[in-house]
Amino acid sequence: MQKKLIALAIAGLVSAPAFAQSNVTIYGVADAAVGFGGHGDNDYSGIVNGVLSGTRIGFKGAEDLGNGLKAVFTLEQGFDIGNGVSLPGVGGDSTFSRQALVGLSGSFGTVSLGRQYAPGYFFGYDAVASAPVGPQSILSVNGGMSITPNSAARWDNSVAYTGSFSGLTARAIYSMKAVETDPNPNDDDAYGLGLDYANGPLSVGGVYQVIQNNVEDQEEWGVGAGYDFGVVKVLGSYQAVDGIGFANGAEADLWQVGVVVPVGKAGNVHLAYGEYDRDDLNNAGAESYTLAYTHALSKRTTAYVAYNNTENESGTNRFGVVAGTAGDLGDDSDILTVGIRHTF
Repeated sequence: MQKKLIALAIAGLVSAPAFAQSNVTIYGVADAAVGFGGHGDNDYSGIVNGVLSGTRIGFKGAEDLGNGLKAVFTLEQGFDIGNGVSLPGVGGDSTFSRQALVGLSGSFGTVSLGRQYAPGYFFGYDAVASAPVGPQSILSVNGGMSITPNSAARWDNSVAYTGSFSGLTARAIYSMKAVETDPNPNDDDAYGLGLDYANGPLSVGGVYQVIQNNVEDQEEWGVGAGYDFGVVKVLGSYQAVDGIGFANGAEADLWQVGVVVPVGKAGNVHLAYGEYDRDDLNNAGAESYTLAYTHALSKRTTAYVAYNNTENESGTNRFGVVAGTAGDLGDDSDILTVGIRHTF
């Protein structure tokens, strides 16, 4: 018996460093607001999920493998805080549909495998910080672009790289079988590259992405910049796409500008405006602006009020936070939200 106890003690001492060198973190965002708005004949009032950031819960961890090398993973699921339903749904099963990846990290950066963000997800040169209520988010996702802080920039079956060096962050991704509905499995891959540089008050960046299809590839690029003058921060971006929706000759572009004005030590006023135009369809486009105030109640809790108005041009009704119907072609969408975001 004594020998067995000694053996167990030795085994515990040997395994203890391994446990000490690995960790798992549970994290998430809870973001909800009371919203009032409408789109044409459709009125809306109720709880709005994820006005500043998508509500989510996630698990991430790292294990020290020695010599500066770590094994890393992330599993993340979004959900609607108003009813608890998982978001976004993918193929009928939404388990960890925001992110699901595993990889290796070191001084060279991180190489990961799974469902993960394309570089276009991080194209955040807008005054509302890529919030779902902001013009860049609304116009890009409803306009069919993959350079967007939304589900179109989450790619399945992908190999990705991220590395940061002296203010420069490089991102690259290659996705195999990116278009699940493509009948030709040999021509549905996607790839992208992004570069961002930040130095003091200045930030600049660019991104390039291609989604292949056996009919027509969707090719996109974007550039953005921001500068913090102290009393005001100015941001803007431009992005364009060729072959949008895998349609030959279909082109679209989106530009947006905005400012962030500090108010005291904890508040910020955000103002952003953007326009989307599609060349191959008659008057298919939209204009959108957002005015918001955010107030940090603590490091993890932010109260906010935000208003968005999106004006659909004649012949289209798909742009806006509140959905329209076939009878609302060309009608505006608007919404006022008052809410709170907590991160953990």
